[in-house]
Amino acid sequence: MRILAIDAGSSSIKAGYYKNGKLKSLRHVPVQSHLAGHEAEIPARNLLASFEEAISQTTAGRRKLDAISIDTFSPGLVALDQNARPLLGCITHQDRRSLRQAEQLEKTIGMQRHLELTGNRPFPGGIASTSLLWVRQNQPELFRRIHRIGQPTTLLVHHLCGQWVIDPSQAAFLGLYDGVKLGGWVAELCAAVGVDAKQLPQIKFADEVAGRVSRAAAQRLGLPEGCPVLVSLVDTSAAMLATPGRPGQLVHSAGSTDVLALCLPQAKPAPDILTRPLGPGASLPRRWLAVSTIAAGGSTMHWVRANLFADYSAGKFHKLIEQIGEESAVVSRDDQDNASAPPPVFQPYLAGDRTSLEVKTAAFENLTLADTRLDMLRAVVDSLARASRERFNRLRRLHPIRREIFTMGGQAELARIMHRRWPGRWTFTPLEDEALGGLQRLAAAVESL
Repeated sequence: MRILAIDAGSSSIKAGYYKNGKLKSLRHVPVQSHLAGHEAEIPARNLLASFEEAISQTTAGRRKLDAISIDTFSPGLVALDQNARPLLGCITHQDRRSLRQAEQLEKTIGMQRHLELTGNRPFPGGIASTSLLWVRQNQPELFRRIHRIGQPTTLLVHHLCGQWVIDPSQAAFLGLYDGVKLGGWVAELCAAVGVDAKQLPQIKFADEVAGRVSRAAAQRLGLPEGCPVLVSLVDTSAAMLATPGRPGQLVHSAGSTDVLALCLPQAKPAPDILTRPLGPGASLPRRWLAVSTIAAGGSTMHWVRANLFADYSAGKFHKLIEQIGEESAVVSRDDQDNASAPPPVFQPYLAGDRTSLEVKTAAFENLTLADTRLDMLRAVVDSLARASRERFNRLRRLHPIRREIFTMGGQAELARIMHRRWPGRWTFTPLEDEALGGLQRLAAAVESL
């Protein structure tokens, strides 16, 4: 079976060509985003350009494909006009301009009822209904021009085959879908935001075929016309599909955003947790994910290096982090707390908090003239490790965690420090091919291909 798997992240797109379960070709293409104040968008044209380049590079010289399987970041609110032209860029979870609208939605619907209907609170930017309401109230003329509303997978699948579809995992982050019972679009929530369900995508499971590659896309990208394109799903769900995927399975993705995702047999909504369906359900079992994140995990480390250790090479900086991790394994925080002068403390909110309606910001505390940049780095690493432990314990209270934990992401040194702080004994297994491996497994499980 020949599968094109595409993992579209917020900073880059990875595309892999699989033949009989083996990765034969892999390409990375960067994605340019827009960050300004409280706004965080990836312009749709940028995402589409990188998407096309990744496909062209990966499939060059390969004219035969049995399926195309895609995952993307989420949320990434997109909207098209009646001529299928993008009106909104992909508004991501780092966008905080819709705080007032989030508060308005929660007041209108009620916190508990919103949880019961969607599985989540209306987090600003993190649940796209808040961004839709912001556009309606601040850009009414643009809002009236919206013909179709969706997520990044919706946009990319439409680009290949012309179908406007969405799976339950992505639908949940629109904030208009019954992600607890898989009950479809919720009229009450659509009315609160001011959208018509006709503007929303058709809901299908991620392990179903959305459509087939159009003649125009085939000619433009060198793809076989008529190749099946799966409905597709959220990147964290794809990573979970690369594991056995049983209830209690935990995946730790230590990347720009640090993500802990726990597989559940049923939804367990909570105010401080991101709840969503896994996505499949036609051929594969229906599962849910409970997700807890540090909005800026690896991004915090990149920020520290750029602003405090710019004279360090990447290798030297990584070794310094490893050294700090070894020190922290010997010197406990209790010992530091008993020292005569309190050490610096860092509040790890450079990208806010994805499960808060408040706009949280980062800060150093207890800094004195005696402290150095190394002390500040220690404070950052310690704060991220502490936050990871708190989130791990929070998920553990929802469902027992299986001993084998699967890991992925580019922040291996930081992840190891985090793992030392987790209570209990665990086995850590790196995910082979990460999310791409899950996409390959997803396509192989689709019975209708």
